Amino acid sequence: MAEEADLHALYERAVQDPPGDVRFFSRTFKKLRGYKPISLREDFCGTASLCLAWARSGSERTAIGVDLSQETMDWGRARIDAAGRDYGERIELVCADVRDPKRPRVDVACALNFSYCVFKTRAELLEYFTAARGGLARDGVFFLDLLGGTESMCEDVTDNEHDGFIYRWEQERFNVITHEVLCHIHFLFPDGSKLDRAFTYDWRLWTAPELRELLLEAGFRKVHFYWEKVDADGEGTGNFGEPDYVENQEVWWTYMAAER
Repeated sequence: MAEEADLHALYERAVQDPPGDVRFFSRTFKKLRGYKPISLREDFCGTASLCLAWARSGSERTAIGVDLSQETMDWGRARIDAAGRDYGERIELVCADVRDPKRPRVDVACALNFSYCVFKTRAELLEYFTAARGGLARDGVFFLDLLGGTESMCEDVTDNEHDGFIYRWEQERFNVITHEVLCHIHFLFPDGSKLDRAFTYDWRLWTAPELRELLLEAGFRKVHFYWEKVDADGEGTGNFGEPDYVENQEVWWTYMAAER
């Protein structure tokens, strides 16, 4: 089963929720700006699944995906073309550094799945945030997601069961001095086969105040943190609020939004 598996498809099923991201971006942008966003840029787009979800969410919507891996974007382009309609005409994929100047300017830009953590120094991340802001329209909003919690700074392995495979997240090493973290994704299958280190991430785990300060330094006007509300059983509701105080947990994940 491991030999026949498609790594990109496995990653999308295990890690991403493009329709949920599109709903959050649309609702939050409209709340902040009073109108519906039309154009999106997905930095570190990979297979551009978010670009496709964005195009599917409205016939007038356009998307640009930017990534350094042409092979991964080719996989995404084939899937976009196979989706039919006019999606392919409204989605542009660009093989480039996300820090390069971007045109045309867009309503919404994003860097999800903690992809910006590839930048390990303040200077590198500030350069990226400045470029991201420069590629936004006047009322544009830049979205990030953020990982934290006590267990995010430990060596650990977490298994998540999916239909037909297990998604294993391994944090191999964490350096308290530098906040550098080395992580891997493994996939395990019912027949005993597996894909070890299908993906590896050599990151710096940035903290919320560091990110806020860097975004403001890059010229963004205001930075918001959005936490998902939970029901009586502690399950996520899909609705997000902007609290003033959040108690630390073992692991947490949240959205950030920076207003141009």
